[in-house]
Amino acid sequence: MAQESLRIGKTELTDFVTSIFTAVGLTREHAGEWAKMLVWANLRGTDSHGIIRIPRYIDLVNAKSINPAPNIRIEKKDGAAVVIEADRAPSAVAMTMAMNEAMDCARKVHVGMCAARHITHTGAIGYFALQAAEAGFIGIATSASGPMMAYPGTRVAAVSSNPIAFAVPRRNGRPYLLDFSTGVVANGKIMGAADRGEKIPLGWGLDKDGKDTTDPKAVETLLPLGGAKGAGLSFMIECLTSLLLNESRVAPDLESWAIGDDPFLNGTVIAIDIGGFGNPDRFAAEAERLGTAIAGLARAEGVARIMLPGERGDAIRAEREANGIPIPKGTWQRIAKAAQTVGVTPPM
Repeated sequence: MAQESLRIGKTELTDFVTSIFTAVGLTREHAGEWAKMLVWANLRGTDSHGIIRIPRYIDLVNAKSINPAPNIRIEKKDGAAVVIEADRAPSAVAMTMAMNEAMDCARKVHVGMCAARHITHTGAIGYFALQAAEAGFIGIATSASGPMMAYPGTRVAAVSSNPIAFAVPRRNGRPYLLDFSTGVVANGKIMGAADRGEKIPLGWGLDKDGKDTTDPKAVETLLPLGGAKGAGLSFMIECLTSLLLNESRVAPDLESWAIGDDPFLNGTVIAIDIGGFGNPDRFAAEAERLGTAIAGLARAEGVARIMLPGERGDAIRAEREANGIPIPKGTWQRIAKAAQTVGVTPPM
């Protein structure tokens, strides 16, 4: 039976999460950035990449896999290219710095690309692409980790469910945002189903014997989105992110990796200055016109509204900002217990 949910406000939840990360050794600034990203994911309905991850993050900080006091630094900066050593920083911190560097390059030479080495779990990667779009750039963000997803023809993990996100500004309303994992679903959705006591559909993941399963707790290997298309996209993200840094997280780990190991990741962000290619005002107007044209097409039976990229999340955010963020009781109990272990009292 599915579990009940409780609701908590954005500000109260952000303050609570910030206190947790401060308690495990982060500066207030870094803790706040991390908390802001997780709550942003929950606000938009991407609960699989929100606060559900906190107990695991605390474990990773305690195990020194996530560095609460990282020495983040620029290793190389040449023209439009930047390389950052993240020193195992929380990715909300490292990837925000990376996007800021990419945008700085784009202001100078119209395009900026920053590769970040040794980041940790990236969470909802659309957060970083959106940072660029909100500043008037086109933003692209991706990350690569160790093998956790099957490749067509295998029954074990071969590639990661590497995510990718695109954000594009438009004249009216929020930027368009497309953010997806190359897996059928992110592992966090399987975690969420386990917390809610629900089964998962067939086609989401394989068990230890390589068989499709509906038990979220039995999943050992994720399945790729669109078969060869999702697996191939993940493979290419690995090439454009980790291989570009000479830091592959797949090749050395194929025999030893298991879901939950959370190895160090690598990330890449790109910022594109629209003014380097054409008129930004006209671009914004045309982006708006494109969306309006598609949204105004004849709808399929039963469809009340055609949603453009990012609009579903924007609608959920509006509702949750007004009424609070729903959190399954099982998830909240795990977070509250984890908070208490570091001396933080849950707000409810």
